[in-house]
Amino acid sequence: MKIKRMVSFILILTFIATMLPAAMVFGESATDIAGARADTEAPTAPTGLRAGEITDTAAVLNWNVAKDNEGVMQYEISYGTKTLLTENTNVTIPGLLPDTSYAFQVRARDAAGNQSAAASLNLATKRSPNDHSMSDWQELQTLAPSRMTGVYTKLPGGFKGYADGPLLGNGDVGTVLGGTADSQTIYIDKNDFWMKSSKLTVGGVTITNKAHGTNSAPSYRYEQDLLNAEVRADVTLKNVQLKMKTWVDANSNLVITELRTQAAASVPLTVDVWVPEADDKPFKSGTDAARGVLWAARESSANQAPKEWMSRAVLAARLLGAPLTDFRSSGGRAQADFILQPNTTVTLVTQVSGGGGENPDVPAAASYLKLAQARVMGTTPATIAAQHEAHLAWWKNFWLKSYAITNDEWFDKYYFGALYALAASNRTGKAAPGIFGSWVTNDSPGWGARYFLNYNFENPYWGVFSSNRPELADAYFDQVLGYMPYGINRTHEAGYRGFSTTRSLARPYGPATVGWDPARIPASPVAPEKTRSKLNDQLMLGAYLATNFINHYTYTKDKEFLRNKAYPYLISLADFWEDYLMMENGKYVIKDSAPREANEHDDNSILDIAMVKFLMKGLITASRDLDVDAARRAKWQDIIDKLTEYPTFVYPVTGKEVFKESDSYIDSKTGKRIVNPGRPFIGGTNVKGPWHAVMTGLFWPSDEINLSTTSRLKQIALNTIEAYGSWEQTNSFAMQFPAAVRIGYDVDEVLTNFKKIISSSNSSSLLMRNNLTVYQKGGGIETSGSVETINALMLQSYFDDSKGKDVIHLFPMLPKNKYPEAHFRQLRARGAFVVSSGLHGGSIVDVRLTSEKGGPVHIVNPFGAGQVQVVKIEGTIEAPVKVDQAQGLITFQTEEGVSYKLRAI
Repeated sequence: MKIKRMVSFILILTFIATMLPAAMVFGESATDIAGARADTEAPTAPTGLRAGEITDTAAVLNWNVAKDNEGVMQYEISYGTKTLLTENTNVTIPGLLPDTSYAFQVRARDAAGNQSAAASLNLATKRSPNDHSMSDWQELQTLAPSRMTGVYTKLPGGFKGYADGPLLGNGDVGTVLGGTADSQTIYIDKNDFWMKSSKLTVGGVTITNKAHGTNSAPSYRYEQDLLNAEVRADVTLKNVQLKMKTWVDANSNLVITELRTQAAASVPLTVDVWVPEADDKPFKSGTDAARGVLWAARESSANQAPKEWMSRAVLAARLLGAPLTDFRSSGGRAQADFILQPNTTVTLVTQVSGGGGENPDVPAAASYLKLAQARVMGTTPATIAAQHEAHLAWWKNFWLKSYAITNDEWFDKYYFGALYALAASNRTGKAAPGIFGSWVTNDSPGWGARYFLNYNFENPYWGVFSSNRPELADAYFDQVLGYMPYGINRTHEAGYRGFSTTRSLARPYGPATVGWDPARIPASPVAPEKTRSKLNDQLMLGAYLATNFINHYTYTKDKEFLRNKAYPYLISLADFWEDYLMMENGKYVIKDSAPREANEHDDNSILDIAMVKFLMKGLITASRDLDVDAARRAKWQDIIDKLTEYPTFVYPVTGKEVFKESDSYIDSKTGKRIVNPGRPFIGGTNVKGPWHAVMTGLFWPSDEINLSTTSRLKQIALNTIEAYGSWEQTNSFAMQFPAAVRIGYDVDEVLTNFKKIISSSNSSSLLMRNNLTVYQKGGGIETSGSVETINALMLQSYFDDSKGKDVIHLFPMLPKNKYPEAHFRQLRARGAFVVSSGLHGGSIVDVRLTSEKGGPVHIVNPFGAGQVQVVKIEGTIEAPVKVDQAQGLITFQTEEGVSYKLRAI
């Protein structure tokens, strides 16, 4: 009996313990939180207002965070007669007129309505380089129903990993739509909502039909509209048809849902705003009936130690167009009812607020709640209409940056779906998405949805530079640079200089995190003794991360980016590799690394060799362009010249020389070092497993082997892809396909397998879903990286060793007889050139090029051996340009910001 009483007492204490943190951690009662305290102090004016990229129809504005005693709720941007509201400090202003001057003013607002003084900026848009812009948009609108719209005709499911449902997002907040026979749920995620080792979800909003009865004839239709970034649903809940349109505002964290019914009678519905309820993650909910607001809030943990990661998030919702009644809340759920009248539209407005950072930097949940409530209370039909107009303009501007059309349904759907997923999950100034993007719907996602640095984190961005969307990688760069001081300290503690990294990162880093300040991370001294075991097994990961830094500069020639972001990172890697490399028999060798996650102490891992060589080439270019560190270039060139050869062997099945993973490794059974017999083709585990894919890093994105390569390496590369032969392998999609296209592998085999994988319901590991994203077993948004496959069919730029210069090659791999009307608009090439072209009847026509930085351009003659005329476009006037034709190249000097046309004569 005493034991039973003791157990009961413990259970009671446990129950109290699980409830107390939820009440105490938020610091205020529901009444206190709902009622805003008197606040008359205005925020400080935004400082550092400056322009980023300026085009003919859009401008990027950046400014520093304003300060306020209660927290800044949003910023108001005014120009002409228009006003845009945003929570960001990096905003794209779309819908501008070419060659026009604009005056912008930016003010900060707090939850009490106090407004700061204005920061002002005048700028002028550029003259339009693209006289196709109107027809381009008309083409996209025409294509949208068949190429840019995904359709579900049953309830979406499969939300455990990379969510299989209609996806929306703005690079900070993401939503997935799903439901049951009587309800529809908008699952809500936020990129910076993590606990200290894993991604968490925020919660959601559910709309339920309260009517009794069963649904005898269920029907569901969800249309995911990529062009306008909205989801339209036509569903039957208990025999009542509901129409819903949902969009996540491109410029703020508002989730807008319009509801309408054509039923003959009114429909009773319930709104449920909720967060998951977990004992170790405080939660709370509440209502404000007087103002018609429902809210729910949660934290990542109740017991975070100082400097450990923590997150807080709040959902606040309000209904416009119908009154809410019967307000109630319990645990992590707040509910209210309303009546939806026939042929009447109501709008549910949900604000997502919160942040993550190191404890105790993150503000109390009460602060976020105050901001969220003020935000939804400030919405009216007029403000929603204005935000929607700006939202549509943002996405129009995004799609007009570039596109490629093959006129193959499956290729085009993949292409647009992949770019959409990246745009919906990445935004400048926000936390980078983890492996599953902005769509984590539970608290136990696979692998913690972490940032995996041995390809998953790098891959999604490999195609953004040629796609003329380098800004999509901004959050990636901030994550890497944010972790850099931690990685340097970790490397120093192992006795080495410079930067190296772990295999994965388990939370966000950088300026998107609350309280971020690199000065708060003191540098560790370099330990007197080197201890290899304190470093990660895969040493090349730091250089692997550098591929996107190097390619960003290679494709944009943005010296500010190079000076402030890329070069500091590259130098930290140079410090490490100069310290780590060993000289044996006149060659630099790489000891004790690993091409795979096996920690088998490989020597001369092929990916390490490729990444180190690519890094050193990037360092030399960067050093010269910035005119710094001239004395170090000789060392970097020496490493390039004397780095050990890539390991190869003769594959007995084909009798051809192919690449292998490394020279040698320690056998896990005997503990002895053995010569690599030919993995991944022969010996060991994962024969034809995911680790063949890492070898393609030698071809792409490193560009060590490309279409112009004439050395034996080119043939070995072709032999390697032929020998592997398993296109459907899980981890290969974003690596093997673009690599094969960029080295000139049999394109018919490449495209046949590409289409088979994305179109076949029998595919065992890869498949395009109804939301037009490709599912990869064991991964997520990295499948977007294969947009480079499509781009590389139509445009490639690469360094031609034989000519000693970058060249541009139009339609180098596309089978013109099969895709005779394919075309592309404004793809980006090395050297900051933006190119448009197309085929007509299988022949290249209409070649246009805009030079962003000036300088010479070298183009493989798109018209064969014929003579070519180049004209400079000056408004409606075309002025001839001097052209040199030699070695199959067209060479001419370009001017910064000027556009050119090429035509056969």
